[in-house]
Amino acid sequence: MNIAYSVISLIMFTLLTLLAILLMVYISSAVAILALLLLPLTCIFIMPDTALSFLSFRHVVLAGGNVPINNYHVLFFVWSALVGMIVYSEIFTWYLGKKETKKARIRAEGTKPSKNILSSFMGIVSKTISLFQR
Repeated sequence: MNIAYSVISLIMFTLLTLLAILLMVYISSAVAILALLLLPLTCIFIMPDTALSFLSFRHVVLAGGNVPINNYHVLFFVWSALVGMIVYSEIFTWYLGKKETKKARIRAEGTKPSKNILSSFMGIVSKTISLFQR
């Protein structure tokens, strides 16, 4: 029974992870975070006894019985990993979008950056100095 319950738990968390990743990629990061939070909470409100018994299922006991690893520990691990991925992707896309808007603004002004060797060298030197000053 324990092995079957562990396999069922693994399948449930894998489906939750796949759902969140697919929502993040194809729809929106905000929808993925909402699904991550609302799906388990909805299950708890709809069928509280079943959901709480599922979340309190003990997989492993470590440190001589002092540290139990339950399904809600696994759920928190999945939540933290996926929320970290979603936040990272949002910050990364914001950063890339910021660079694109800067390039678009330069193109709209009609000015071209100078392309001689001295200005390129000075740009590299100034960026290097700013990195060392951090």
